[in-house]
Amino acid sequence: MGNCFNYVLANIACAVFLGTVLFTLGRGVDKQISTMILIRMVRLLVIYFVADSVWILFESGVFHVNKTVFYISTIVPYLCLLTSAWLWYLYCEIIQGNTDILTPKKTFISIIAFYIALIILFIGIFTDYLIAIDDTGHLEYGPLYIVVLCVPFGYLIYSSIKAFSRAYTSNRYYDHRLYMAMGLFPIPPIICGVVQSFFLTVPVLCYGATCAVLFLYITAIENHISTDPLTQINNRQEMQRYLTLKMKSKSQGLNLYLMILDVDHFKEINDKYGHIEGDKALITVAEAMKASFEDYRSRAFLSRFGGDEFIVIMEAENEQQVQAAADLIRSNITSFNENSGAAFKLEASVGYAAYDYDNPVTIPELIAQADEKLYEMKNNR
Repeated sequence: MGNCFNYVLANIACAVFLGTVLFTLGRGVDKQISTMILIRMVRLLVIYFVADSVWILFESGVFHVNKTVFYISTIVPYLCLLTSAWLWYLYCEIIQGNTDILTPKKTFISIIAFYIALIILFIGIFTDYLIAIDDTGHLEYGPLYIVVLCVPFGYLIYSSIKAFSRAYTSNRYYDHRLYMAMGLFPIPPIICGVVQSFFLTVPVLCYGATCAVLFLYITAIENHISTDPLTQINNRQEMQRYLTLKMKSKSQGLNLYLMILDVDHFKEINDKYGHIEGDKALITVAEAMKASFEDYRSRAFLSRFGGDEFIVIMEAENEQQVQAAADLIRSNITSFNENSGAAFKLEASVGYAAYDYDNPVTIPELIAQADEKLYEMKNNR
């Protein structure tokens, strides 16, 4: 009896923790579809903790119920976990840029495994292939139990592998920590879920799920703090943190460069076309910068310095590579803007400076050196 109430208390504690996260997410101004999906997932986990507490009260004999009610109390927590896992899969796909997952065709494909699990649960009502419950209320799992268990784990494992892959191969460096958190997210629930499948009355799954959500939530908050809200690249503070680290240790065979970019005649764009169009222009510049560093990946760090100025911290073998990158940025800005159908011409000037490890300077001094070259370029055009 004591173990039963400890199990319930563990679920209640986890529900309170996630309820706090849910309350904070609900009050936030971020109403993107990815955030709404995350809210639904956390809400289902809270419901799972409640349903799991009801199940343990029935399983321990605190409340005596018939087989049908006991079966329902057994599958309801599973349904919460199954739906949460599918929502997590959708969340990961959207965060990684796969918005096509929300189209009817892609959504149907993604939910096939979900429906298979539901069919097996329905079969379990009339057979003992999923769960067998004897007259004493003792529960035994049938051969199909491992199948339904693999479905939510499958969603989690697939999302984890894809997130880890994106963390190490994508040029979206500002999302690296979030991708890593998404990759790590399923590990505690999976490990704890396997343990609890062998020790049904040991409440470890609730702890694993709660730790995973809290870790993801904290990482997402940190990511928002370090990201420019308009352009969705690193902000000034994150650039200074990154550059400080790079100044302390030189990469073998590579030199460190700071590149500063300034949008030409940006004030005229704002004055003539309005600040909304000006914001769109800055977003176009950021997208063009991302596209320009596909081949450099972890060797380039993109950030918005402020206003219409952007900074790139780049490791390169020589100055020719930096100049080629600068030329590509300027070319991409022009082509991206033309493809957007903007009514104005969009161009940028770029200046850069190399960091001398033998004669170190401060970050403001290095920026000033790059800024000097930037204005030289403006004056020569």
